[in-house]
Amino acid sequence: MSSTARESRWHSVASALLEFRVPASATIILVALGSIFVLSSQSASSWPTYILAAYVLAGAARWRSLFLDRGFLLVVVLLAYIPLSSLWSTPWDARDAFSQVVRALLVFTFVVCVAESVQVDWFLRRLMQTMAVFGALAAVVALARFFIEAPGDGRLNGLGQLDTHVMAAMVYAVAAVCGLAWLVGRDDRSFMRWISGVCVAMLVVAVVLTGSRNALVCMAFGLGCLLLAHRMATARGFILAAGSLAVGLLIVLLAAYWLVPGAGEVILPRGDSFRPAIWLDYVARIRADGMWFGLGVLTPDLIQVGGYDVQHQHNLYLAVTHQSGLLGLALMATVIALTAHTLFRNTREAEAKFGIAIWAMALPCYLLDGHELIDKIGWTWLLFWLPVATALGIRARLGLEDARRFGERVA
Repeated sequence: MSSTARESRWHSVASALLEFRVPASATIILVALGSIFVLSSQSASSWPTYILAAYVLAGAARWRSLFLDRGFLLVVVLLAYIPLSSLWSTPWDARDAFSQVVRALLVFTFVVCVAESVQVDWFLRRLMQTMAVFGALAAVVALARFFIEAPGDGRLNGLGQLDTHVMAAMVYAVAAVCGLAWLVGRDDRSFMRWISGVCVAMLVVAVVLTGSRNALVCMAFGLGCLLLAHRMATARGFILAAGSLAVGLLIVLLAAYWLVPGAGEVILPRGDSFRPAIWLDYVARIRADGMWFGLGVLTPDLIQVGGYDVQHQHNLYLAVTHQSGLLGLALMATVIALTAHTLFRNTREAEAKFGIAIWAMALPCYLLDGHELIDKIGWTWLLFWLPVATALGIRARLGLEDARRFGERVA
């Protein structure tokens, strides 16, 4: 082999290594998120995030410019305020209060790291592939266990931390969105498209067998929004199409529920699951004891409804209001609004399409489920904080591009 050929081959290998090399922080994110599917302990999955937090904080000089972004400042205020509500919680416990601060810090460093990582081209692709493949493999094992053991309630549970039907369904739904985004992306290799298609199919089957109607409908809407985002040329066109899809889904469900015999038992096999009674009870507690600032994040959520112990609110927005009052809800709503504005304004960006699809699933889903906005690594990181961080990364990247173009004009 000639020296020219050897040199050419070496450059090809070096380029390949550079393409697949990822910074330490992004690698830790992928490992931590992948571990959700296999590790049963949330604490075990959290260990990589402690390393991530140390790494991010040690490199604060690289990302401190994020504090110039109003969206980032809002996130910081929200992450600080909810743990602060520990001070007026009943009972107050110093150890639990410290735990809330640590959880907020872990979420903060995750948001920073994703916002940084979104600014490079390979991160989203690696994230989608990791989530789709790990999720599909975990779904296959869960499906095998489901058919072999035949659970008494007839509902599929996931592996690792996904040991509840709703959590398993929503995380599998996120992985399905990742697989579909990978499928409709720019990868022209047929075998990779086949792999992504199989992943999506396995994950959809797993979501269906969890029996979570909320997750199933929200997943259908999220997948539909992802396809629409890739088809529509403008944000206005996407919003109109997505709104039509949402209305269409709602009309079909209501029509089937009221007009088709037996459809009601299929759509809501467990009735309303006491949701209205649960919500009314929590609303009464909020109005009586903490409308503006909440009852505090450490105040126990446990109530009794219909003779059953209810562990949490089954509505993330109500949970935030219960913990931190209307002030906390307003902060959360402002973060949601600013994030959505960024994602819709940049629908041409692949990252924005991805973030929109996840929130198209998550925000409606949280009307019926969810209870902790700030927690260790888990489904809330994927369903809420990942789109928030993605929007921050998009704004940071566009800001750098604008600054570069301005510098070139001045030069």
